[in-house]
Amino acid sequence: MMRVVFLIFPVFLMGCQANIEPVEQLPPPVQETVTVIEEPVAEEVVESPPAPRFIIENIMNLTPDTLQNILGEPSLRRVERDARVWLYRNSQCVLHLYFYPDDNGDSRLDYVAAEAVNPMAENPTVSPNACLDSLIPPEAGPLSSYPDTDTGLQPDRSDN
Repeated sequence: MMRVVFLIFPVFLMGCQANIEPVEQLPPPVQETVTVIEEPVAEEVVESPPAPRFIIENIMNLTPDTLQNILGEPSLRRVERDARVWLYRNSQCVLHLYFYPDDNGDSRLDYVAAEAVNPMAENPTVSPNACLDSLIPPEAGPLSSYPDTDTGLQPDRSDN
C-alpha cells in the first residue's frame, strides 16, 4: 500500500502543476488624499492667581511680637495648656496661630490652622497660605494712590 501511495503521489503533484495562466495583479487603488487645514483654535487663557506675599513657611518660628507687627492685633487670644493661641478672622477665613515655648522659654509660632468662615459655602476649602495672605494689610502706597488726597505743595505754617 505504501508503494502505491509513493507512486501516485508524484503523479498527483504533476497534475497540480498544470498550465495555469498567471494572474496579473493590479496595483491597489489609489486613495485620494484630502488635506484638511485646520485653523488653530485659540486656547483659553487661564490666569493663575497672584503669588501670596507671605506663606506659612515665612512666618513659622517667629515670635508673637513679630507676627503682631505683620498681621496686627489678633481677634482673640487664648491659652491652651502650653500653647498660646491667636485667632485672626476676616470675611473669608479664620487663621489660628499656635505659639509654644522654645528651649529658651521664648514663644515661637509652631503650628497654623486655617478654616473657612462659612463651611456651608460652595467651596469652603481655604488653604492656610491663602488665608494668611488675605489677612495681611495692603502695603501703603504713595499718597497719590489714596482718593481725595491732595498731594500738591502746602504752605509753610511754621512760626519762624
